[in-house]
Amino acid sequence: MGTWGSGPFENDGAGDLLAALRAGDFEIEDFSGHVDEGYLEVDDAQAAIALAEIVAVAHGLRPAPPQLEGIDAAAYTGSLSQEQRGWILATLERTIADSDTSELHELWAENGPEDLEAWRAPILSRLQSLRALS
Repeated sequence: MGTWGSGPFENDGAGDLLAALRAGDFEIEDFSGHVDEGYLEVDDAQAAIALAEIVAVAHGLRPAPPQLEGIDAAAYTGSLSQEQRGWILATLERTIADSDTSELHELWAENGPEDLEAWRAPILSRLQSLRALS
């Protein structure tokens, strides 16, 4: 049974990402290399949301939540190239675009338009804030 929540770290994809970051086992090149331009699987979409949240925390756009204990968001974000940051934002955009491009969007849409918008709105806001930094 998977973990399911609307927050950026309330799911299995984010949990796996955070565990890999703490262990020093996460390489964004490996992650971005297997996420193609096609349909975005749920775990990859969840990880993209978590990565964007880490970048937002590093830039002071969000307070650091307890889930980031043991992770230096500023150091991690500072290690990302401009291209990698752009990839995170593009993947985040695909995550919330529609059910044809994102399994996570499709799953939230199954709950109805109100739940979909309640999930999507904060992510869209974060995307706009992060794009303004570029």
